[in-house]
Amino acid sequence: MITEIVFAYPGIGTLLYGAINSNDYNLIIGVVSLSVIGIASATLIIDLIYPLFDPRVRYR
Repeated sequence: MITEIVFAYPGIGTLLYGAINSNDYNLIIGVVSLSVIGIASATLIIDLIYPLFDPRVRYR
């Protein structure tokens, strides 16, 4: 959200901030769920492709 404020680029952080100020619980749950799914998916993909970049890592 700090990046959005500095560069005046509205994004999900600004949307979440506005939802918190207006007590829009459905939007808050949606933004948080989207963030959790995105972070979990990115972590899974990074964990799966990590052995391609570091040959010392092997899955047993």
